[in-house]
Formats: sequence, structure tokens, C-alpha cells
Amino acid sequence: MRALIDADSLLYKVGFAIEDKTFWNEFDVEAGLENEQDVTFSTDLNQCYYTFNAILDNILFATDCDEALLVFTGGNNFRKSFPLEYKGNRKEARKPLGYSELLDYAMMHYDIEITNGIEADDLVVYLKTHSDEDFVLCAIDKDVLYQSEGTHYNYNKDEEVTVTKWDSIKYAYYQTLTGDTSDGYKGCKGIGDKRARRILHGLETEADLWAAVVETYEAAGQTEEEALWTMRLANMHQWNGSEIVLWSPPEPLSGNREN
Repeated sequence: MRALIDADSLLYKVGFAIEDKTFWNEFDVEAGLENEQDVTFSTDLNQCYYTFNAILDNILFATDCDEALLVFTGGNNFRKSFPLEYKGNRKEARKPLGYSELLDYAMMHYDIEITNGIEADDLVVYLKTHSDEDFVLCAIDKDVLYQSEGTHYNYNKDEEVTVTKWDSIKYAYYQTLTGDTSDGYKGCKGIGDKRARRILHGLETEADLWAAVVETYEAAGQTEEEALWTMRLANMHQWNGSEIVLWSPPEPLSGNREN
């Protein structure tokens, strides 16, 4: 078995953990003598590499895997062309020092894939779905963990997550209702975790799930089209191995529940 790792967050996790911040005029800013902070950053690349290796060793140990496949997001994210904003909350976010060097290090020392047009999330979900017996899925993002059937490893919380086939299908509908603050897109107005779970509870076909989502959107003064594009932001099953096939609403009576 191979550890299939959604590895984007590792570069940030390690980079920010090792990075040092020096605030040269902290007291002047606090005293109101200066308005702008004079800040510089530094890092220790050898410590970054050591920590990166240690985290991967821990993942392999926890999953009882002998080797790993690390997947990173490249360019041309297809969701950025949608009419709804996606990850706009990250435009001003900077990468830690050592980010590029860590990625180069991973390319030299590990088996990796860098996506083009899709996100690492899409590829790891595709690989896990179509080659289940070959991989243990390792990730920290809920949309990856909970849209994939099986038992996975959350390497941020050091815990296993088990998801049934039906729950892996239903989770995208749940996120269409709630939105995802980490990915910067909104769901249905006024719908949080508890209400979304109540709305979807007991439904047994995808057609019923979609009907419930659309009804909720329209009751909130939103449109079915908004729900459709939000689902396409949320859904991790739109890559078929060679191209993007955007999600389309299910036909009535299709998608019977499977546990």
C-alpha cells in the first residue's frame, strides 16, 4: 500500500513552522511613533527538509505504508473560471520562506505528481476512488476526506476517518448548502452545519438531495443556478482521469443509496 498524500498543506505547515519573524520596530509601532511595521523573515532550509522528512515518516508509520505518492496543485485551476468566487480569500496570503525549495526537495527525493488544470484534491480523490486497494488516502481537508469512500488518515489530527459510500456522495451536497470558508465560497444564506444536516437527513437518492438543496436555495431568495455552480466548486469528482466533466444534476430516481 502507498500513502496517497494531498501534500499542498505540508509545504505551508513546514515552511511556517520553521520560519522566524523579526519585528524591528515593534515598540515604536505600539507607542504610535510609527505606523508601518518593519518586519523581516528568515528560515533554515536544512531544518525545513528535516521536518518535512519527519512528517512523512510519521505518516508512513501511522498508515503502515512502505512508500508515498505526494500530490501538489499546479496551475490553471478550472474552478477559477467559474462565475462564483473561489479562494478569493487567499489572494493576499503569502507563502512561507522555503516554499519553493521544499517543493524542489520533494521533487528530488519523493514520488510526486503536480496537477495541471485541477487541484491536488481532485486527483487524490480520483486515484483513491478508482484504485482503492492501492492507496491509503492522507489529507487534512474535509472535502477530500469526506468525499472519498473508505478509511483515511488525517495527518493534521493524527486520526483515522471512515466514510461510507453514501456519505461520500452526500458530503458535496452538504457543502453546497454550508459553503466552505477555507476555500472562500459561500453556500446557501443562513444555512450552517446543523441546518444542513437536518435538511439532508434521511434522504436516500441523489435526486432527493439535489431537490432539497434547490428548494433551500430558492427559499433563501437564491437561484438553482447559484446552487449548481456552488456544487461544482464543492464536488471533488469532476475529473475522469483525462478531462473535466462538470457535475450535472441527477435524474429523478437515480443514485440509490449504498452504504
